[in-house]
Amino acid sequence: MVEHNARLSSAELGGLWATYLQESMAICLLKYFLYHNQDEEIKAILQQALEISEGHVQQITIIFNHEEIPLPDGFTEQDINLSAPPLFYDPFALSFVYSMSRLGMINTGFLTANIARADVMEFFVTMVNQSAKLYQTATTLMLRKGIYDRPPMIPYPKQVEYIEKKSYILAFGKKRPLNSAELTEIFFNTERNYFSVLLCMVTAGS
Repeated sequence: MVEHNARLSSAELGGLWATYLQESMAICLLKYFLYHNQDEEIKAILQQALEISEGHVQQITIIFNHEEIPLPDGFTEQDINLSAPPLFYDPFALSFVYSMSRLGMINTGFLTANIARADVMEFFVTMVNQSAKLYQTATTLMLRKGIYDRPPMIPYPKQVEYIEKKSYILAFGKKRPLNSAELTEIFFNTERNYFSVLLCMVTAGS
């Protein structure tokens, strides 16, 4: 069998580049959270997340060096000020791991579907699995600490119903109750946007 040493495709290059930037940012935030966090259970998850992100940066660095591609100008130690007073309570750091691992499963899964080169595919497949495991760990601890916000509950259906009119879509939120898919999308979009706004407000204020 002839080994095929393909160059990185645009999808592979773009995916690795974006992941490098995201993970270098995550490393800075995780180090900040670890420095200030006092909850030992949360600190254990933060340490796990930090080691995973550092491993991702190292692997991408190896691939880029092999391909003679310059590394992205990511976040570094110079972007962290550990002496600054804590900006968040301890549970927020756990929420950060939960949010980032959830997005990691979604975004990395999308990237993986565009990958063909064996080493890059192995990297992203492993990353999806790591994100899923980290999400599971963070969510379990959030539930135990009583800080996980569940999506809204709805009555169980009593029977199977079919859409009979095209106006079903046009009547969104006005003449009918939201369905489970719509509620789920609205809830998690709101959660994600709130988390992003909070981080942006703190960053702007600092």
